[in-house]
Amino acid sequence: MQPHVSSIDLLRQLYPWPERPPSAAAVDWVMDYGGRDIIREMIKTRKLSCVVEVGVFVGGSVRQWLELSPEIVVIAIDPWPQIQGANHYLDTHPVGSLHGAQLRDHDGLYNTFLATLWNQRQRVIPMRGSGVEMLQILHDHGVQPDLVFIDADKQGAEISVCNSLFPSAIVCGDDWLWSDGHRFPTQLPVRAAAKQQDRFLKCVSNTWVIDDRPWTFKERLIWLRGLPVELVRRFTALRRSLRGRDSAGNPI
Repeated sequence: MQPHVSSIDLLRQLYPWPERPPSAAAVDWVMDYGGRDIIREMIKTRKLSCVVEVGVFVGGSVRQWLELSPEIVVIAIDPWPQIQGANHYLDTHPVGSLHGAQLRDHDGLYNTFLATLWNQRQRVIPMRGSGVEMLQILHDHGVQPDLVFIDADKQGAEISVCNSLFPSAIVCGDDWLWSDGHRFPTQLPVRAAAKQQDRFLKCVSNTWVIDDRPWTFKERLIWLRGLPVELVRRFTALRRSLRGRDSAGNPI
């Protein structure tokens, strides 16, 4: 008889790391635009063990979650597409411009992610593909994450999928204050999902959380500390929209 294989171990077999590290250099790039302390607080105090991140880029936030607990396993979902042509954010960001040639190389994003997380690979499972597709695969293999962090395309397709497949998970993400030049597109699907499940919506600066539990005193303090950053980001979004640009500075 075959020994029992857990869902996580099965995923490791299906989505293995390469045998050797890529030649790319590790890149320390965390795109944290405020408010993630509320997620870090949840991971630490609730002793979460399985975190899914959708929209990983080079793995900066994955490293954040791993540092919070030695028990955390992160399932990293991203298509890691090929960067082609001009990219305003990449070209103007100090880290992005410094590593632009590497990131634009063949499989540049993916190889940079592998290099950045290589020393933590025993606790990270890379799943290359679209968020909606990979979340369904997780469910089909019996994985029920404690927390899903979404930092994808700003349209929120993964949010309703998580509502359906992982109703007990904390669902959270980035881009609450990301503007397309007309509105904050992430906010509509997030509000709808929280209302549909009758759960608490917690927004701190650029971070949002859909949670079963009401605000704690510590979370309220985190919200208060994040308020100045939130006001600055709202003002910046308004200023850029008046100039015909989105939050990343791209023309609309």
